[in-house]
Amino acid sequence: YADKMPRVLVFMKTAGFYHNSIPAGAVAIQKLGLQNKFIVDTTRDAAAFTKTNLKKYAAIIFLNTTGTVLNDVQKEAFKQYIQKGGGFVGVHAASDTEYEWPWYNGLVGAYFLSHPKQQKAHIIVKNSTHISTGICPQNGNVLMSGIISKTLATR
Repeated sequence: YADKMPRVLVFMKTAGFYHNSIPAGAVAIQKLGLQNKFIVDTTRDAAAFTKTNLKKYAAIIFLNTTGTVLNDVQKEAFKQYIQKGGGFVGVHAASDTEYEWPWYNGLVGAYFLSHPKQQKAHIIVKNSTHISTGICPQNGNVLMSGIISKTLATR
């Protein structure tokens, strides 16, 4: 039965800033896999980016990757994977990755520019039954951080 379950690859290689939340993020995605019946493989090794290996994944998740993480052969394998319908999720610093690769910029939508200091934000939840708001307080202050982007991709 496990072979029929979708499989995702969580890629966590960093060649720049390392986010201490990466291990916790990987665990959270693994829990999501258990709860939603998909298999989660994790790696920091870009050698996983081959045409043959990527075929077994429904999606590739870049979890806080930074810097140049793929060589030219790996980039081509990843690009072909996406062009053939493979899924992609870029988490947080995925936009701080592959600055010299315009195709990746188009996939992600923009490159990271800066990360302002965390600040308090007042939130008001209008729909508490939606899955995305289930963990939010109905009204209250939360500590949030944002990302300022540069080089927006054009299509």
